Amino acid sequence: MDGLVNAVELPRSIDASIERIAGLIGEKPVTLIAEYPAHLPAVEGDQEELTHVLSSVIAKVIALTRDGEVHIGAELLAAGDTPQIQIPVNGSPGNLAKGGPWAMVKVTGSGLLSLGMNLETLKQEFSHSKDQPRTYRDGLSIAACIEVTRGYGGELWVEGMPGEGIRFNIALPLRAARYGSADLSSLRRMVATSLPEHDEDTKTILLMTEEEGLQELLANDLSQVGHRVIIAPNGANVLGIARSEHPDLILLDLDARDPTGFDVATVLKQDTDARDIPVLFITSIADPDVGIRMGAVSFVVRPEGTGKLLSAIGAVLESGISPSSRVLVVEPNDVTRETIIHMIQSHGYRVTEARGPEEALALAERLAPRIILINSKIAQDRDYWILRSLRNISHDIDIFVLAEVLSEEERRVAISRGASGYSQTGRLRELLDALEERKGHQEESHP
Repeated sequence: MDGLVNAVELPRSIDASIERIAGLIGEKPVTLIAEYPAHLPAVEGDQEELTHVLSSVIAKVIALTRDGEVHIGAELLAAGDTPQIQIPVNGSPGNLAKGGPWAMVKVTGSGLLSLGMNLETLKQEFSHSKDQPRTYRDGLSIAACIEVTRGYGGELWVEGMPGEGIRFNIALPLRAARYGSADLSSLRRMVATSLPEHDEDTKTILLMTEEEGLQELLANDLSQVGHRVIIAPNGANVLGIARSEHPDLILLDLDARDPTGFDVATVLKQDTDARDIPVLFITSIADPDVGIRMGAVSFVVRPEGTGKLLSAIGAVLESGISPSSRVLVVEPNDVTRETIIHMIQSHGYRVTEARGPEEALALAERLAPRIILINSKIAQDRDYWILRSLRNISHDIDIFVLAEVLSEEERRVAISRGASGYSQTGRLRELLDALEERKGHQEESHP
């Protein structure tokens, strides 16, 4: 493997690979469609080398596709999950269950000349991979793509799809999860000396900040108020420590860069052992408007001293709120949004706010809210694309369209595009009461 292991922005590699192979389509009636989340955590690899792999795989699928569409998609695969294979051709994702979370790239082609012939051709190419040249006119050989992918700790496999289709799958390790198994003996730990380490009343806080001075300040202050503190030397260690220590709260520095605090939080939410641990961000951003906006997403602007941070930590630890009780509010008007937020908070929910659809989609992917309340004009834009995109993230999210007035036709279309329901903005309290009542009935029927 020639490349160095660095942080790779997967969307950037996907876009670059599409640009490289666009000329290969020629006169073929083939359309390239790329769909991936607004934010994906960085993966392990080399930007140029992984772009070469992706462009080679896309070129191979185009060559096998007579007409129709070639879809390039990306998503996250939770730790411990294994994708289901339709028709095995080569390779297997079985080893993925031992690690993760992963970033998955799927390149799918339809309209093949003959499914059996193409699958057989690919099987032969795999079986003679050692005798193949590493590169072809259109890029790397399949064997070379597998070699590069595995060199970075990932997997590449091919499967046939029902209806004369074929799919190349590439799974790559997330940079923020590269130390998923932590050796705590090698990590610096700070525990309040006045309290027994296993005292049931002692709350454990996992702290990650790249700034040593802040690290020591926060650790000392948190220990003095009775918390047990574990320090992660960098973001890549957070997942492993969270899995082994099961802290009551994780403090992440938003100013961390490799991996970013957002990437670490995303990885935690994709892990079955860590996803229910509350995460609180700290940041040095001084802009009060930005601070207010971030405050609704469990951010605390780092002040002079740590009093505000300690108060926020205490509120999270005492509330017992889980990530599943988060509400995402999508509303461009500042006054209306603040009114909605106060009303929701009075019902005991944590609130995340977004001013526009792109921001809402990125936050929904990262934070997995239980309820989304969205302004009707934003929902209706571009044939309700935001509703369809949010519904693709999860079928379990309750998505409600808010408006002063909605016609029967607008209500019908919104629900057909993915909304769970609708409400007049002025009657939001009634909607929240109904949701709480429904939740109570569900808990009674599933004690």
